[in-house]
Amino acid sequence: MKLDLQLIGYINAFENITKARVKDCFFAKNNILIFIVQPGELGKAIGKNGSNIKKLAIKLKHKIRVLGFDNDPVVFVKNILYPLNGYQINFKNNKIVINTENKILKGKIYGRDRNNFKQVNEIFKKYFKGLDVAIE
Repeated sequence: MKLDLQLIGYINAFENITKARVKDCFFAKNNILIFIVQPGELGKAIGKNGSNIKKLAIKLKHKIRVLGFDNDPVVFVKNILYPLNGYQINFKNNKIVINTENKILKGKIYGRDRNNFKQVNEIFKKYFKGLDVAIE
């Protein structure tokens, strides 16, 4: 986890406004600022009706996404994929397998040129080395 001065400033602003502890902060490829908060602090970070996120987006002048970290890799993948639902996630042979019969949902998980799925893999592999994510 490499943090520069700018990201440290973002983390400080996030923690001061939300009172939630940040585990990591980075920019996604689509220039969205992603905060990963400690387990159990997602609700505190978002605030009532998303008020904390709205304040931060205005103050930091970036789109913001908040993810809740979990030590269980299956739950963490669900947190990354939120708000999508209608799929099953299983853990098989050091691999997290996302099963869905719905082609539209599968397309949303993959994204254009598989960008969404690549981002899911990048975020996941930061914390769970040796495990892979696959879609069936």
